[in-house]
Amino acid sequence: MNTTRLVPSPSGPRLLRGWLERHQHPFSFYLHLVGIPMTLLALPLLVRHRWRRALGLFGGGYTLQFLGHLVEGNPPGEVLALQRRFSRSLQREPSPGLVAAEGEPAGVE
Repeated sequence: MNTTRLVPSPSGPRLLRGWLERHQHPFSFYLHLVGIPMTLLALPLLVRHRWRRALGLFGGGYTLQFLGHLVEGNPPGEVLALQRRFSRSLQREPSPGLVAAEGEPAGVE
């Protein structure tokens, strides 16, 4: 890590490199350093039925991460994953049984 930078240079495994590339603004990076552990700490609290604390940690952690993405100007990873998933499903060809003949409503035989 370069000591003059506030954010580590993208390196390491591909997943980590991609994450570091999307979080280059120092404010966004540090919001994520606080927000991700908050979000993860909510899970064991849910198991122990501490709903209010879990909801507060989860909501607060996600809010910090989304604020970081607003500062960074890029979408959160969850949004990117959903966009990739839906774009793939929209690009698939419909099955032949679901395609209606010209001028005929679908499902009418």
